[in-house]
Amino acid sequence: QVFRPGCCCAQCAPTCTRLESLASATMAPTDFSQFDMTYYTKSALAGGICCGFTHGAVCPVDVVKTRIQLEPQKYNKGMVGGFRQVISEEGAMALSTGLGATAVGYFIQGWFKFGGVEFFKIKAAAAMGEKKAWENRTAIYLGAAAGAEFIADIFL
Repeated sequence: QVFRPGCCCAQCAPTCTRLESLASATMAPTDFSQFDMTYYTKSALAGGICCGFTHGAVCPVDVVKTRIQLEPQKYNKGMVGGFRQVISEEGAMALSTGLGATAVGYFIQGWFKFGGVEFFKIKAAAAMGEKKAWENRTAIYLGAAAGAEFIADIFL
């Protein structure tokens, strides 16, 4: 099914009367050859950069959380108090403990996760054909995400 311009059917698609059938819509067939190794590399690189950056950014939170878990008697003033205590006792650089390993590890995981999702999703759609892929898009998304996550977690 295809949404008409201006239609807000994303939420009500199964029952919406404003939908047109896929058969009546004129769509150019997808050229799957455009999804080459460059496309997958760009997807993987974007995923690696984003995952490495975001997980690295929360590394200080992880440092404080771990200290609270390991020494609850010493770090007993919550997260903000834990930040203050780590900085006052060990300096601000202590908050970056494990930053390098975290950023590199999640870069690799993000590389395989995002690149893998694109790879599996596009290969499944090409194998099924456009109409069948559209009808089974949720299963394709879930399968692609699960396969990519499985592989990415091995590399993490």
